[in-house]
Amino acid sequence: MAMCKESGGVVVNELGVNFEDVEVGEEIPALVKEITTVSMVMYAAATWDFHRYHHDMEYANGKGMRTQFLDGQQLGGYLAQHVTDWAGIGGTLKRLSFRYGDFVFPGDTLTCKGKVSGKGEGGVVECELWIENQHGTRVLKSGKAVVELPVRTS
Repeated sequence: MAMCKESGGVVVNELGVNFEDVEVGEEIPALVKEITTVSMVMYAAATWDFHRYHHDMEYANGKGMRTQFLDGQQLGGYLAQHVTDWAGIGGTLKRLSFRYGDFVFPGDTLTCKGKVSGKGEGGVVECELWIENQHGTRVLKSGKAVVELPVRTS
């Protein structure tokens, strides 16, 4: 039995959404992430990116930063999760691009947001994406995703 939840007028289940059910302008359900030093170190370990800016407060302080800061590529991982959670296992993330906006520090709460910006042929959907911190500042100014959603067969 599929688990369902309401998402801005569209019923999303564990399989995701269908192309026919998605409208231009529709919001993608938000994804919230709490940033901790532990999550930053875990990301560094998973990606073999151990730059000291991202886990060593004293080092970051010595370079003029108030504390260690999030690796920007981690924001890309959050966007990918945001879109694929919405698209479900029936969808395919085809392309993802983004532009950084501001630093992210341990203790920040990030909210990934987005909306459907276009529909094409063959189930292709374009999405505008961004990430805001707890103050409403866009720490990821803009992002775009191209997703292929399942199309119902007649």
